[in-house]
Amino acid sequence: MADVHALPKLRPLGKLEQVSATCHHLGFYNNVGVSAHYKLSGGSVASLRDLIYRALASVIRDHHILSAIPVDEGGPESYFASLPSVNLDRATQILEREAPLVEAKESEDKELDALLQSWHNTSFKSEYGTLPFWRLLILKPPGKETEFTASFIFHHAIGDGMSGIVFHRAFQAALDTFQGKSFDLPPEQYIDSNTGSLLPPLEDLHPLPINENPTPPPFNAALKEWTGAQVLPPPCHTNYRSLYISPHRTEVFSQESKKRGVSITASISSTVGAVLFSILPPDIEAIKCLIPVSLRPWLKLPGDTTNDAIGTYIDAFKVQLTRDDLDAESPQIWHVATKVSQAIHHYVHENLSPSGEPYTEVAIFRNIPDLSAVFQSLIGSERAAAYEVSNLGIFPGSRKADAGYTLGSWEVGRVTFSRSTVVSGCAVTMSVVTGGDGGMTIGFSWQQGVVEDDLVERLIRGVAAELEAYV
Repeated sequence: MADVHALPKLRPLGKLEQVSATCHHLGFYNNVGVSAHYKLSGGSVASLRDLIYRALASVIRDHHILSAIPVDEGGPESYFASLPSVNLDRATQILEREAPLVEAKESEDKELDALLQSWHNTSFKSEYGTLPFWRLLILKPPGKETEFTASFIFHHAIGDGMSGIVFHRAFQAALDTFQGKSFDLPPEQYIDSNTGSLLPPLEDLHPLPINENPTPPPFNAALKEWTGAQVLPPPCHTNYRSLYISPHRTEVFSQESKKRGVSITASISSTVGAVLFSILPPDIEAIKCLIPVSLRPWLKLPGDTTNDAIGTYIDAFKVQLTRDDLDAESPQIWHVATKVSQAIHHYVHENLSPSGEPYTEVAIFRNIPDLSAVFQSLIGSERAAAYEVSNLGIFPGSRKADAGYTLGSWEVGRVTFSRSTVVSGCAVTMSVVTGGDGGMTIGFSWQQGVVEDDLVERLIRGVAAELEAYV
């Protein structure tokens, strides 16, 4: 292991970055990932490895955070330090699929799921100080150089889920830049670190106001809730499965949600809640759903910088669903989606500080000097929520209608959002994103020993059946 304290110091971690760093240090959490399936619209590729290396080097040079690692993760004085360089041979893996992915027909990608599950159970502690706190995994069909799935797996202190989308937008643009060009020399293996400064942490870009007189959340504490097993000590094992919804079914579901005046996030949250209630014992009266929210719209950064930032800028809030919320005569449970949608609207438009930003839940971390003690104290306690639904929205779609589109462009189809489970987090986590092909993927993560595999299998089948019912 390299002497990390000898690396050039960049800046202290912000409090939200410290949360992720502390969880990684304690073994409470490993990483997050965004995967995208790329396909060349025309032409050929002389060497896919060389093309990927050139594109990846370009992204690293544009985003200094990709050559930074957290130092003293578990302490209150943690900071980012700069690696001297990034070794692409060590940060990248190019693997071959056993069989091609038929994007339009397969509701799951078992090979990708197995790869993601393996990496979501792997920390970045190995060769600390030598390798970056991210990996790029390439899964390509046998004998083909014109399509592949790229999985960007990264430490949560480096970026939030939206940062994975930012990475793939930049990677796609870089692939197009180098596609079809000839070079006299092979691509570099070692990419020197960017000498620029990192973007500021969240608290330097958002006031993070604390509401001194908060309105109590509309939760009924008397109801019997389900949250899975109590918080277990680390290490934890993450199980992962994805569910792909075809572009046609996604469009029908989206239009139905729009007609009802609710967002996709609200619709998915209520659908998962309804299916969970159908599986859980009848004496379970309530469950809570945790919904992350991006704070990017309120950052004190220029719009382009905010949209292209790789960083951690998120908050989250909870909504309680009760069995009484569900109407047995209405399996589509749109009134429950309306309740969730109203909670989202309240957070964004009504839960406002005098300066205009929403009051945030993460602001409280600023007043906690020792995060390690807080997380360790949670072992043996009940979980705060049953499930989480995190939605990254829609990846920019096909560019075939764009004026600048030409044959030989790299198109992004299916996109997958995935993550490790959190030792003290929800029993089940749903990570949602809609790809450039218009199809939606829901990634299901659950912790071994916290919830039974059979329950999650029934949940996945139930959610699939609910979404298929709209077609």
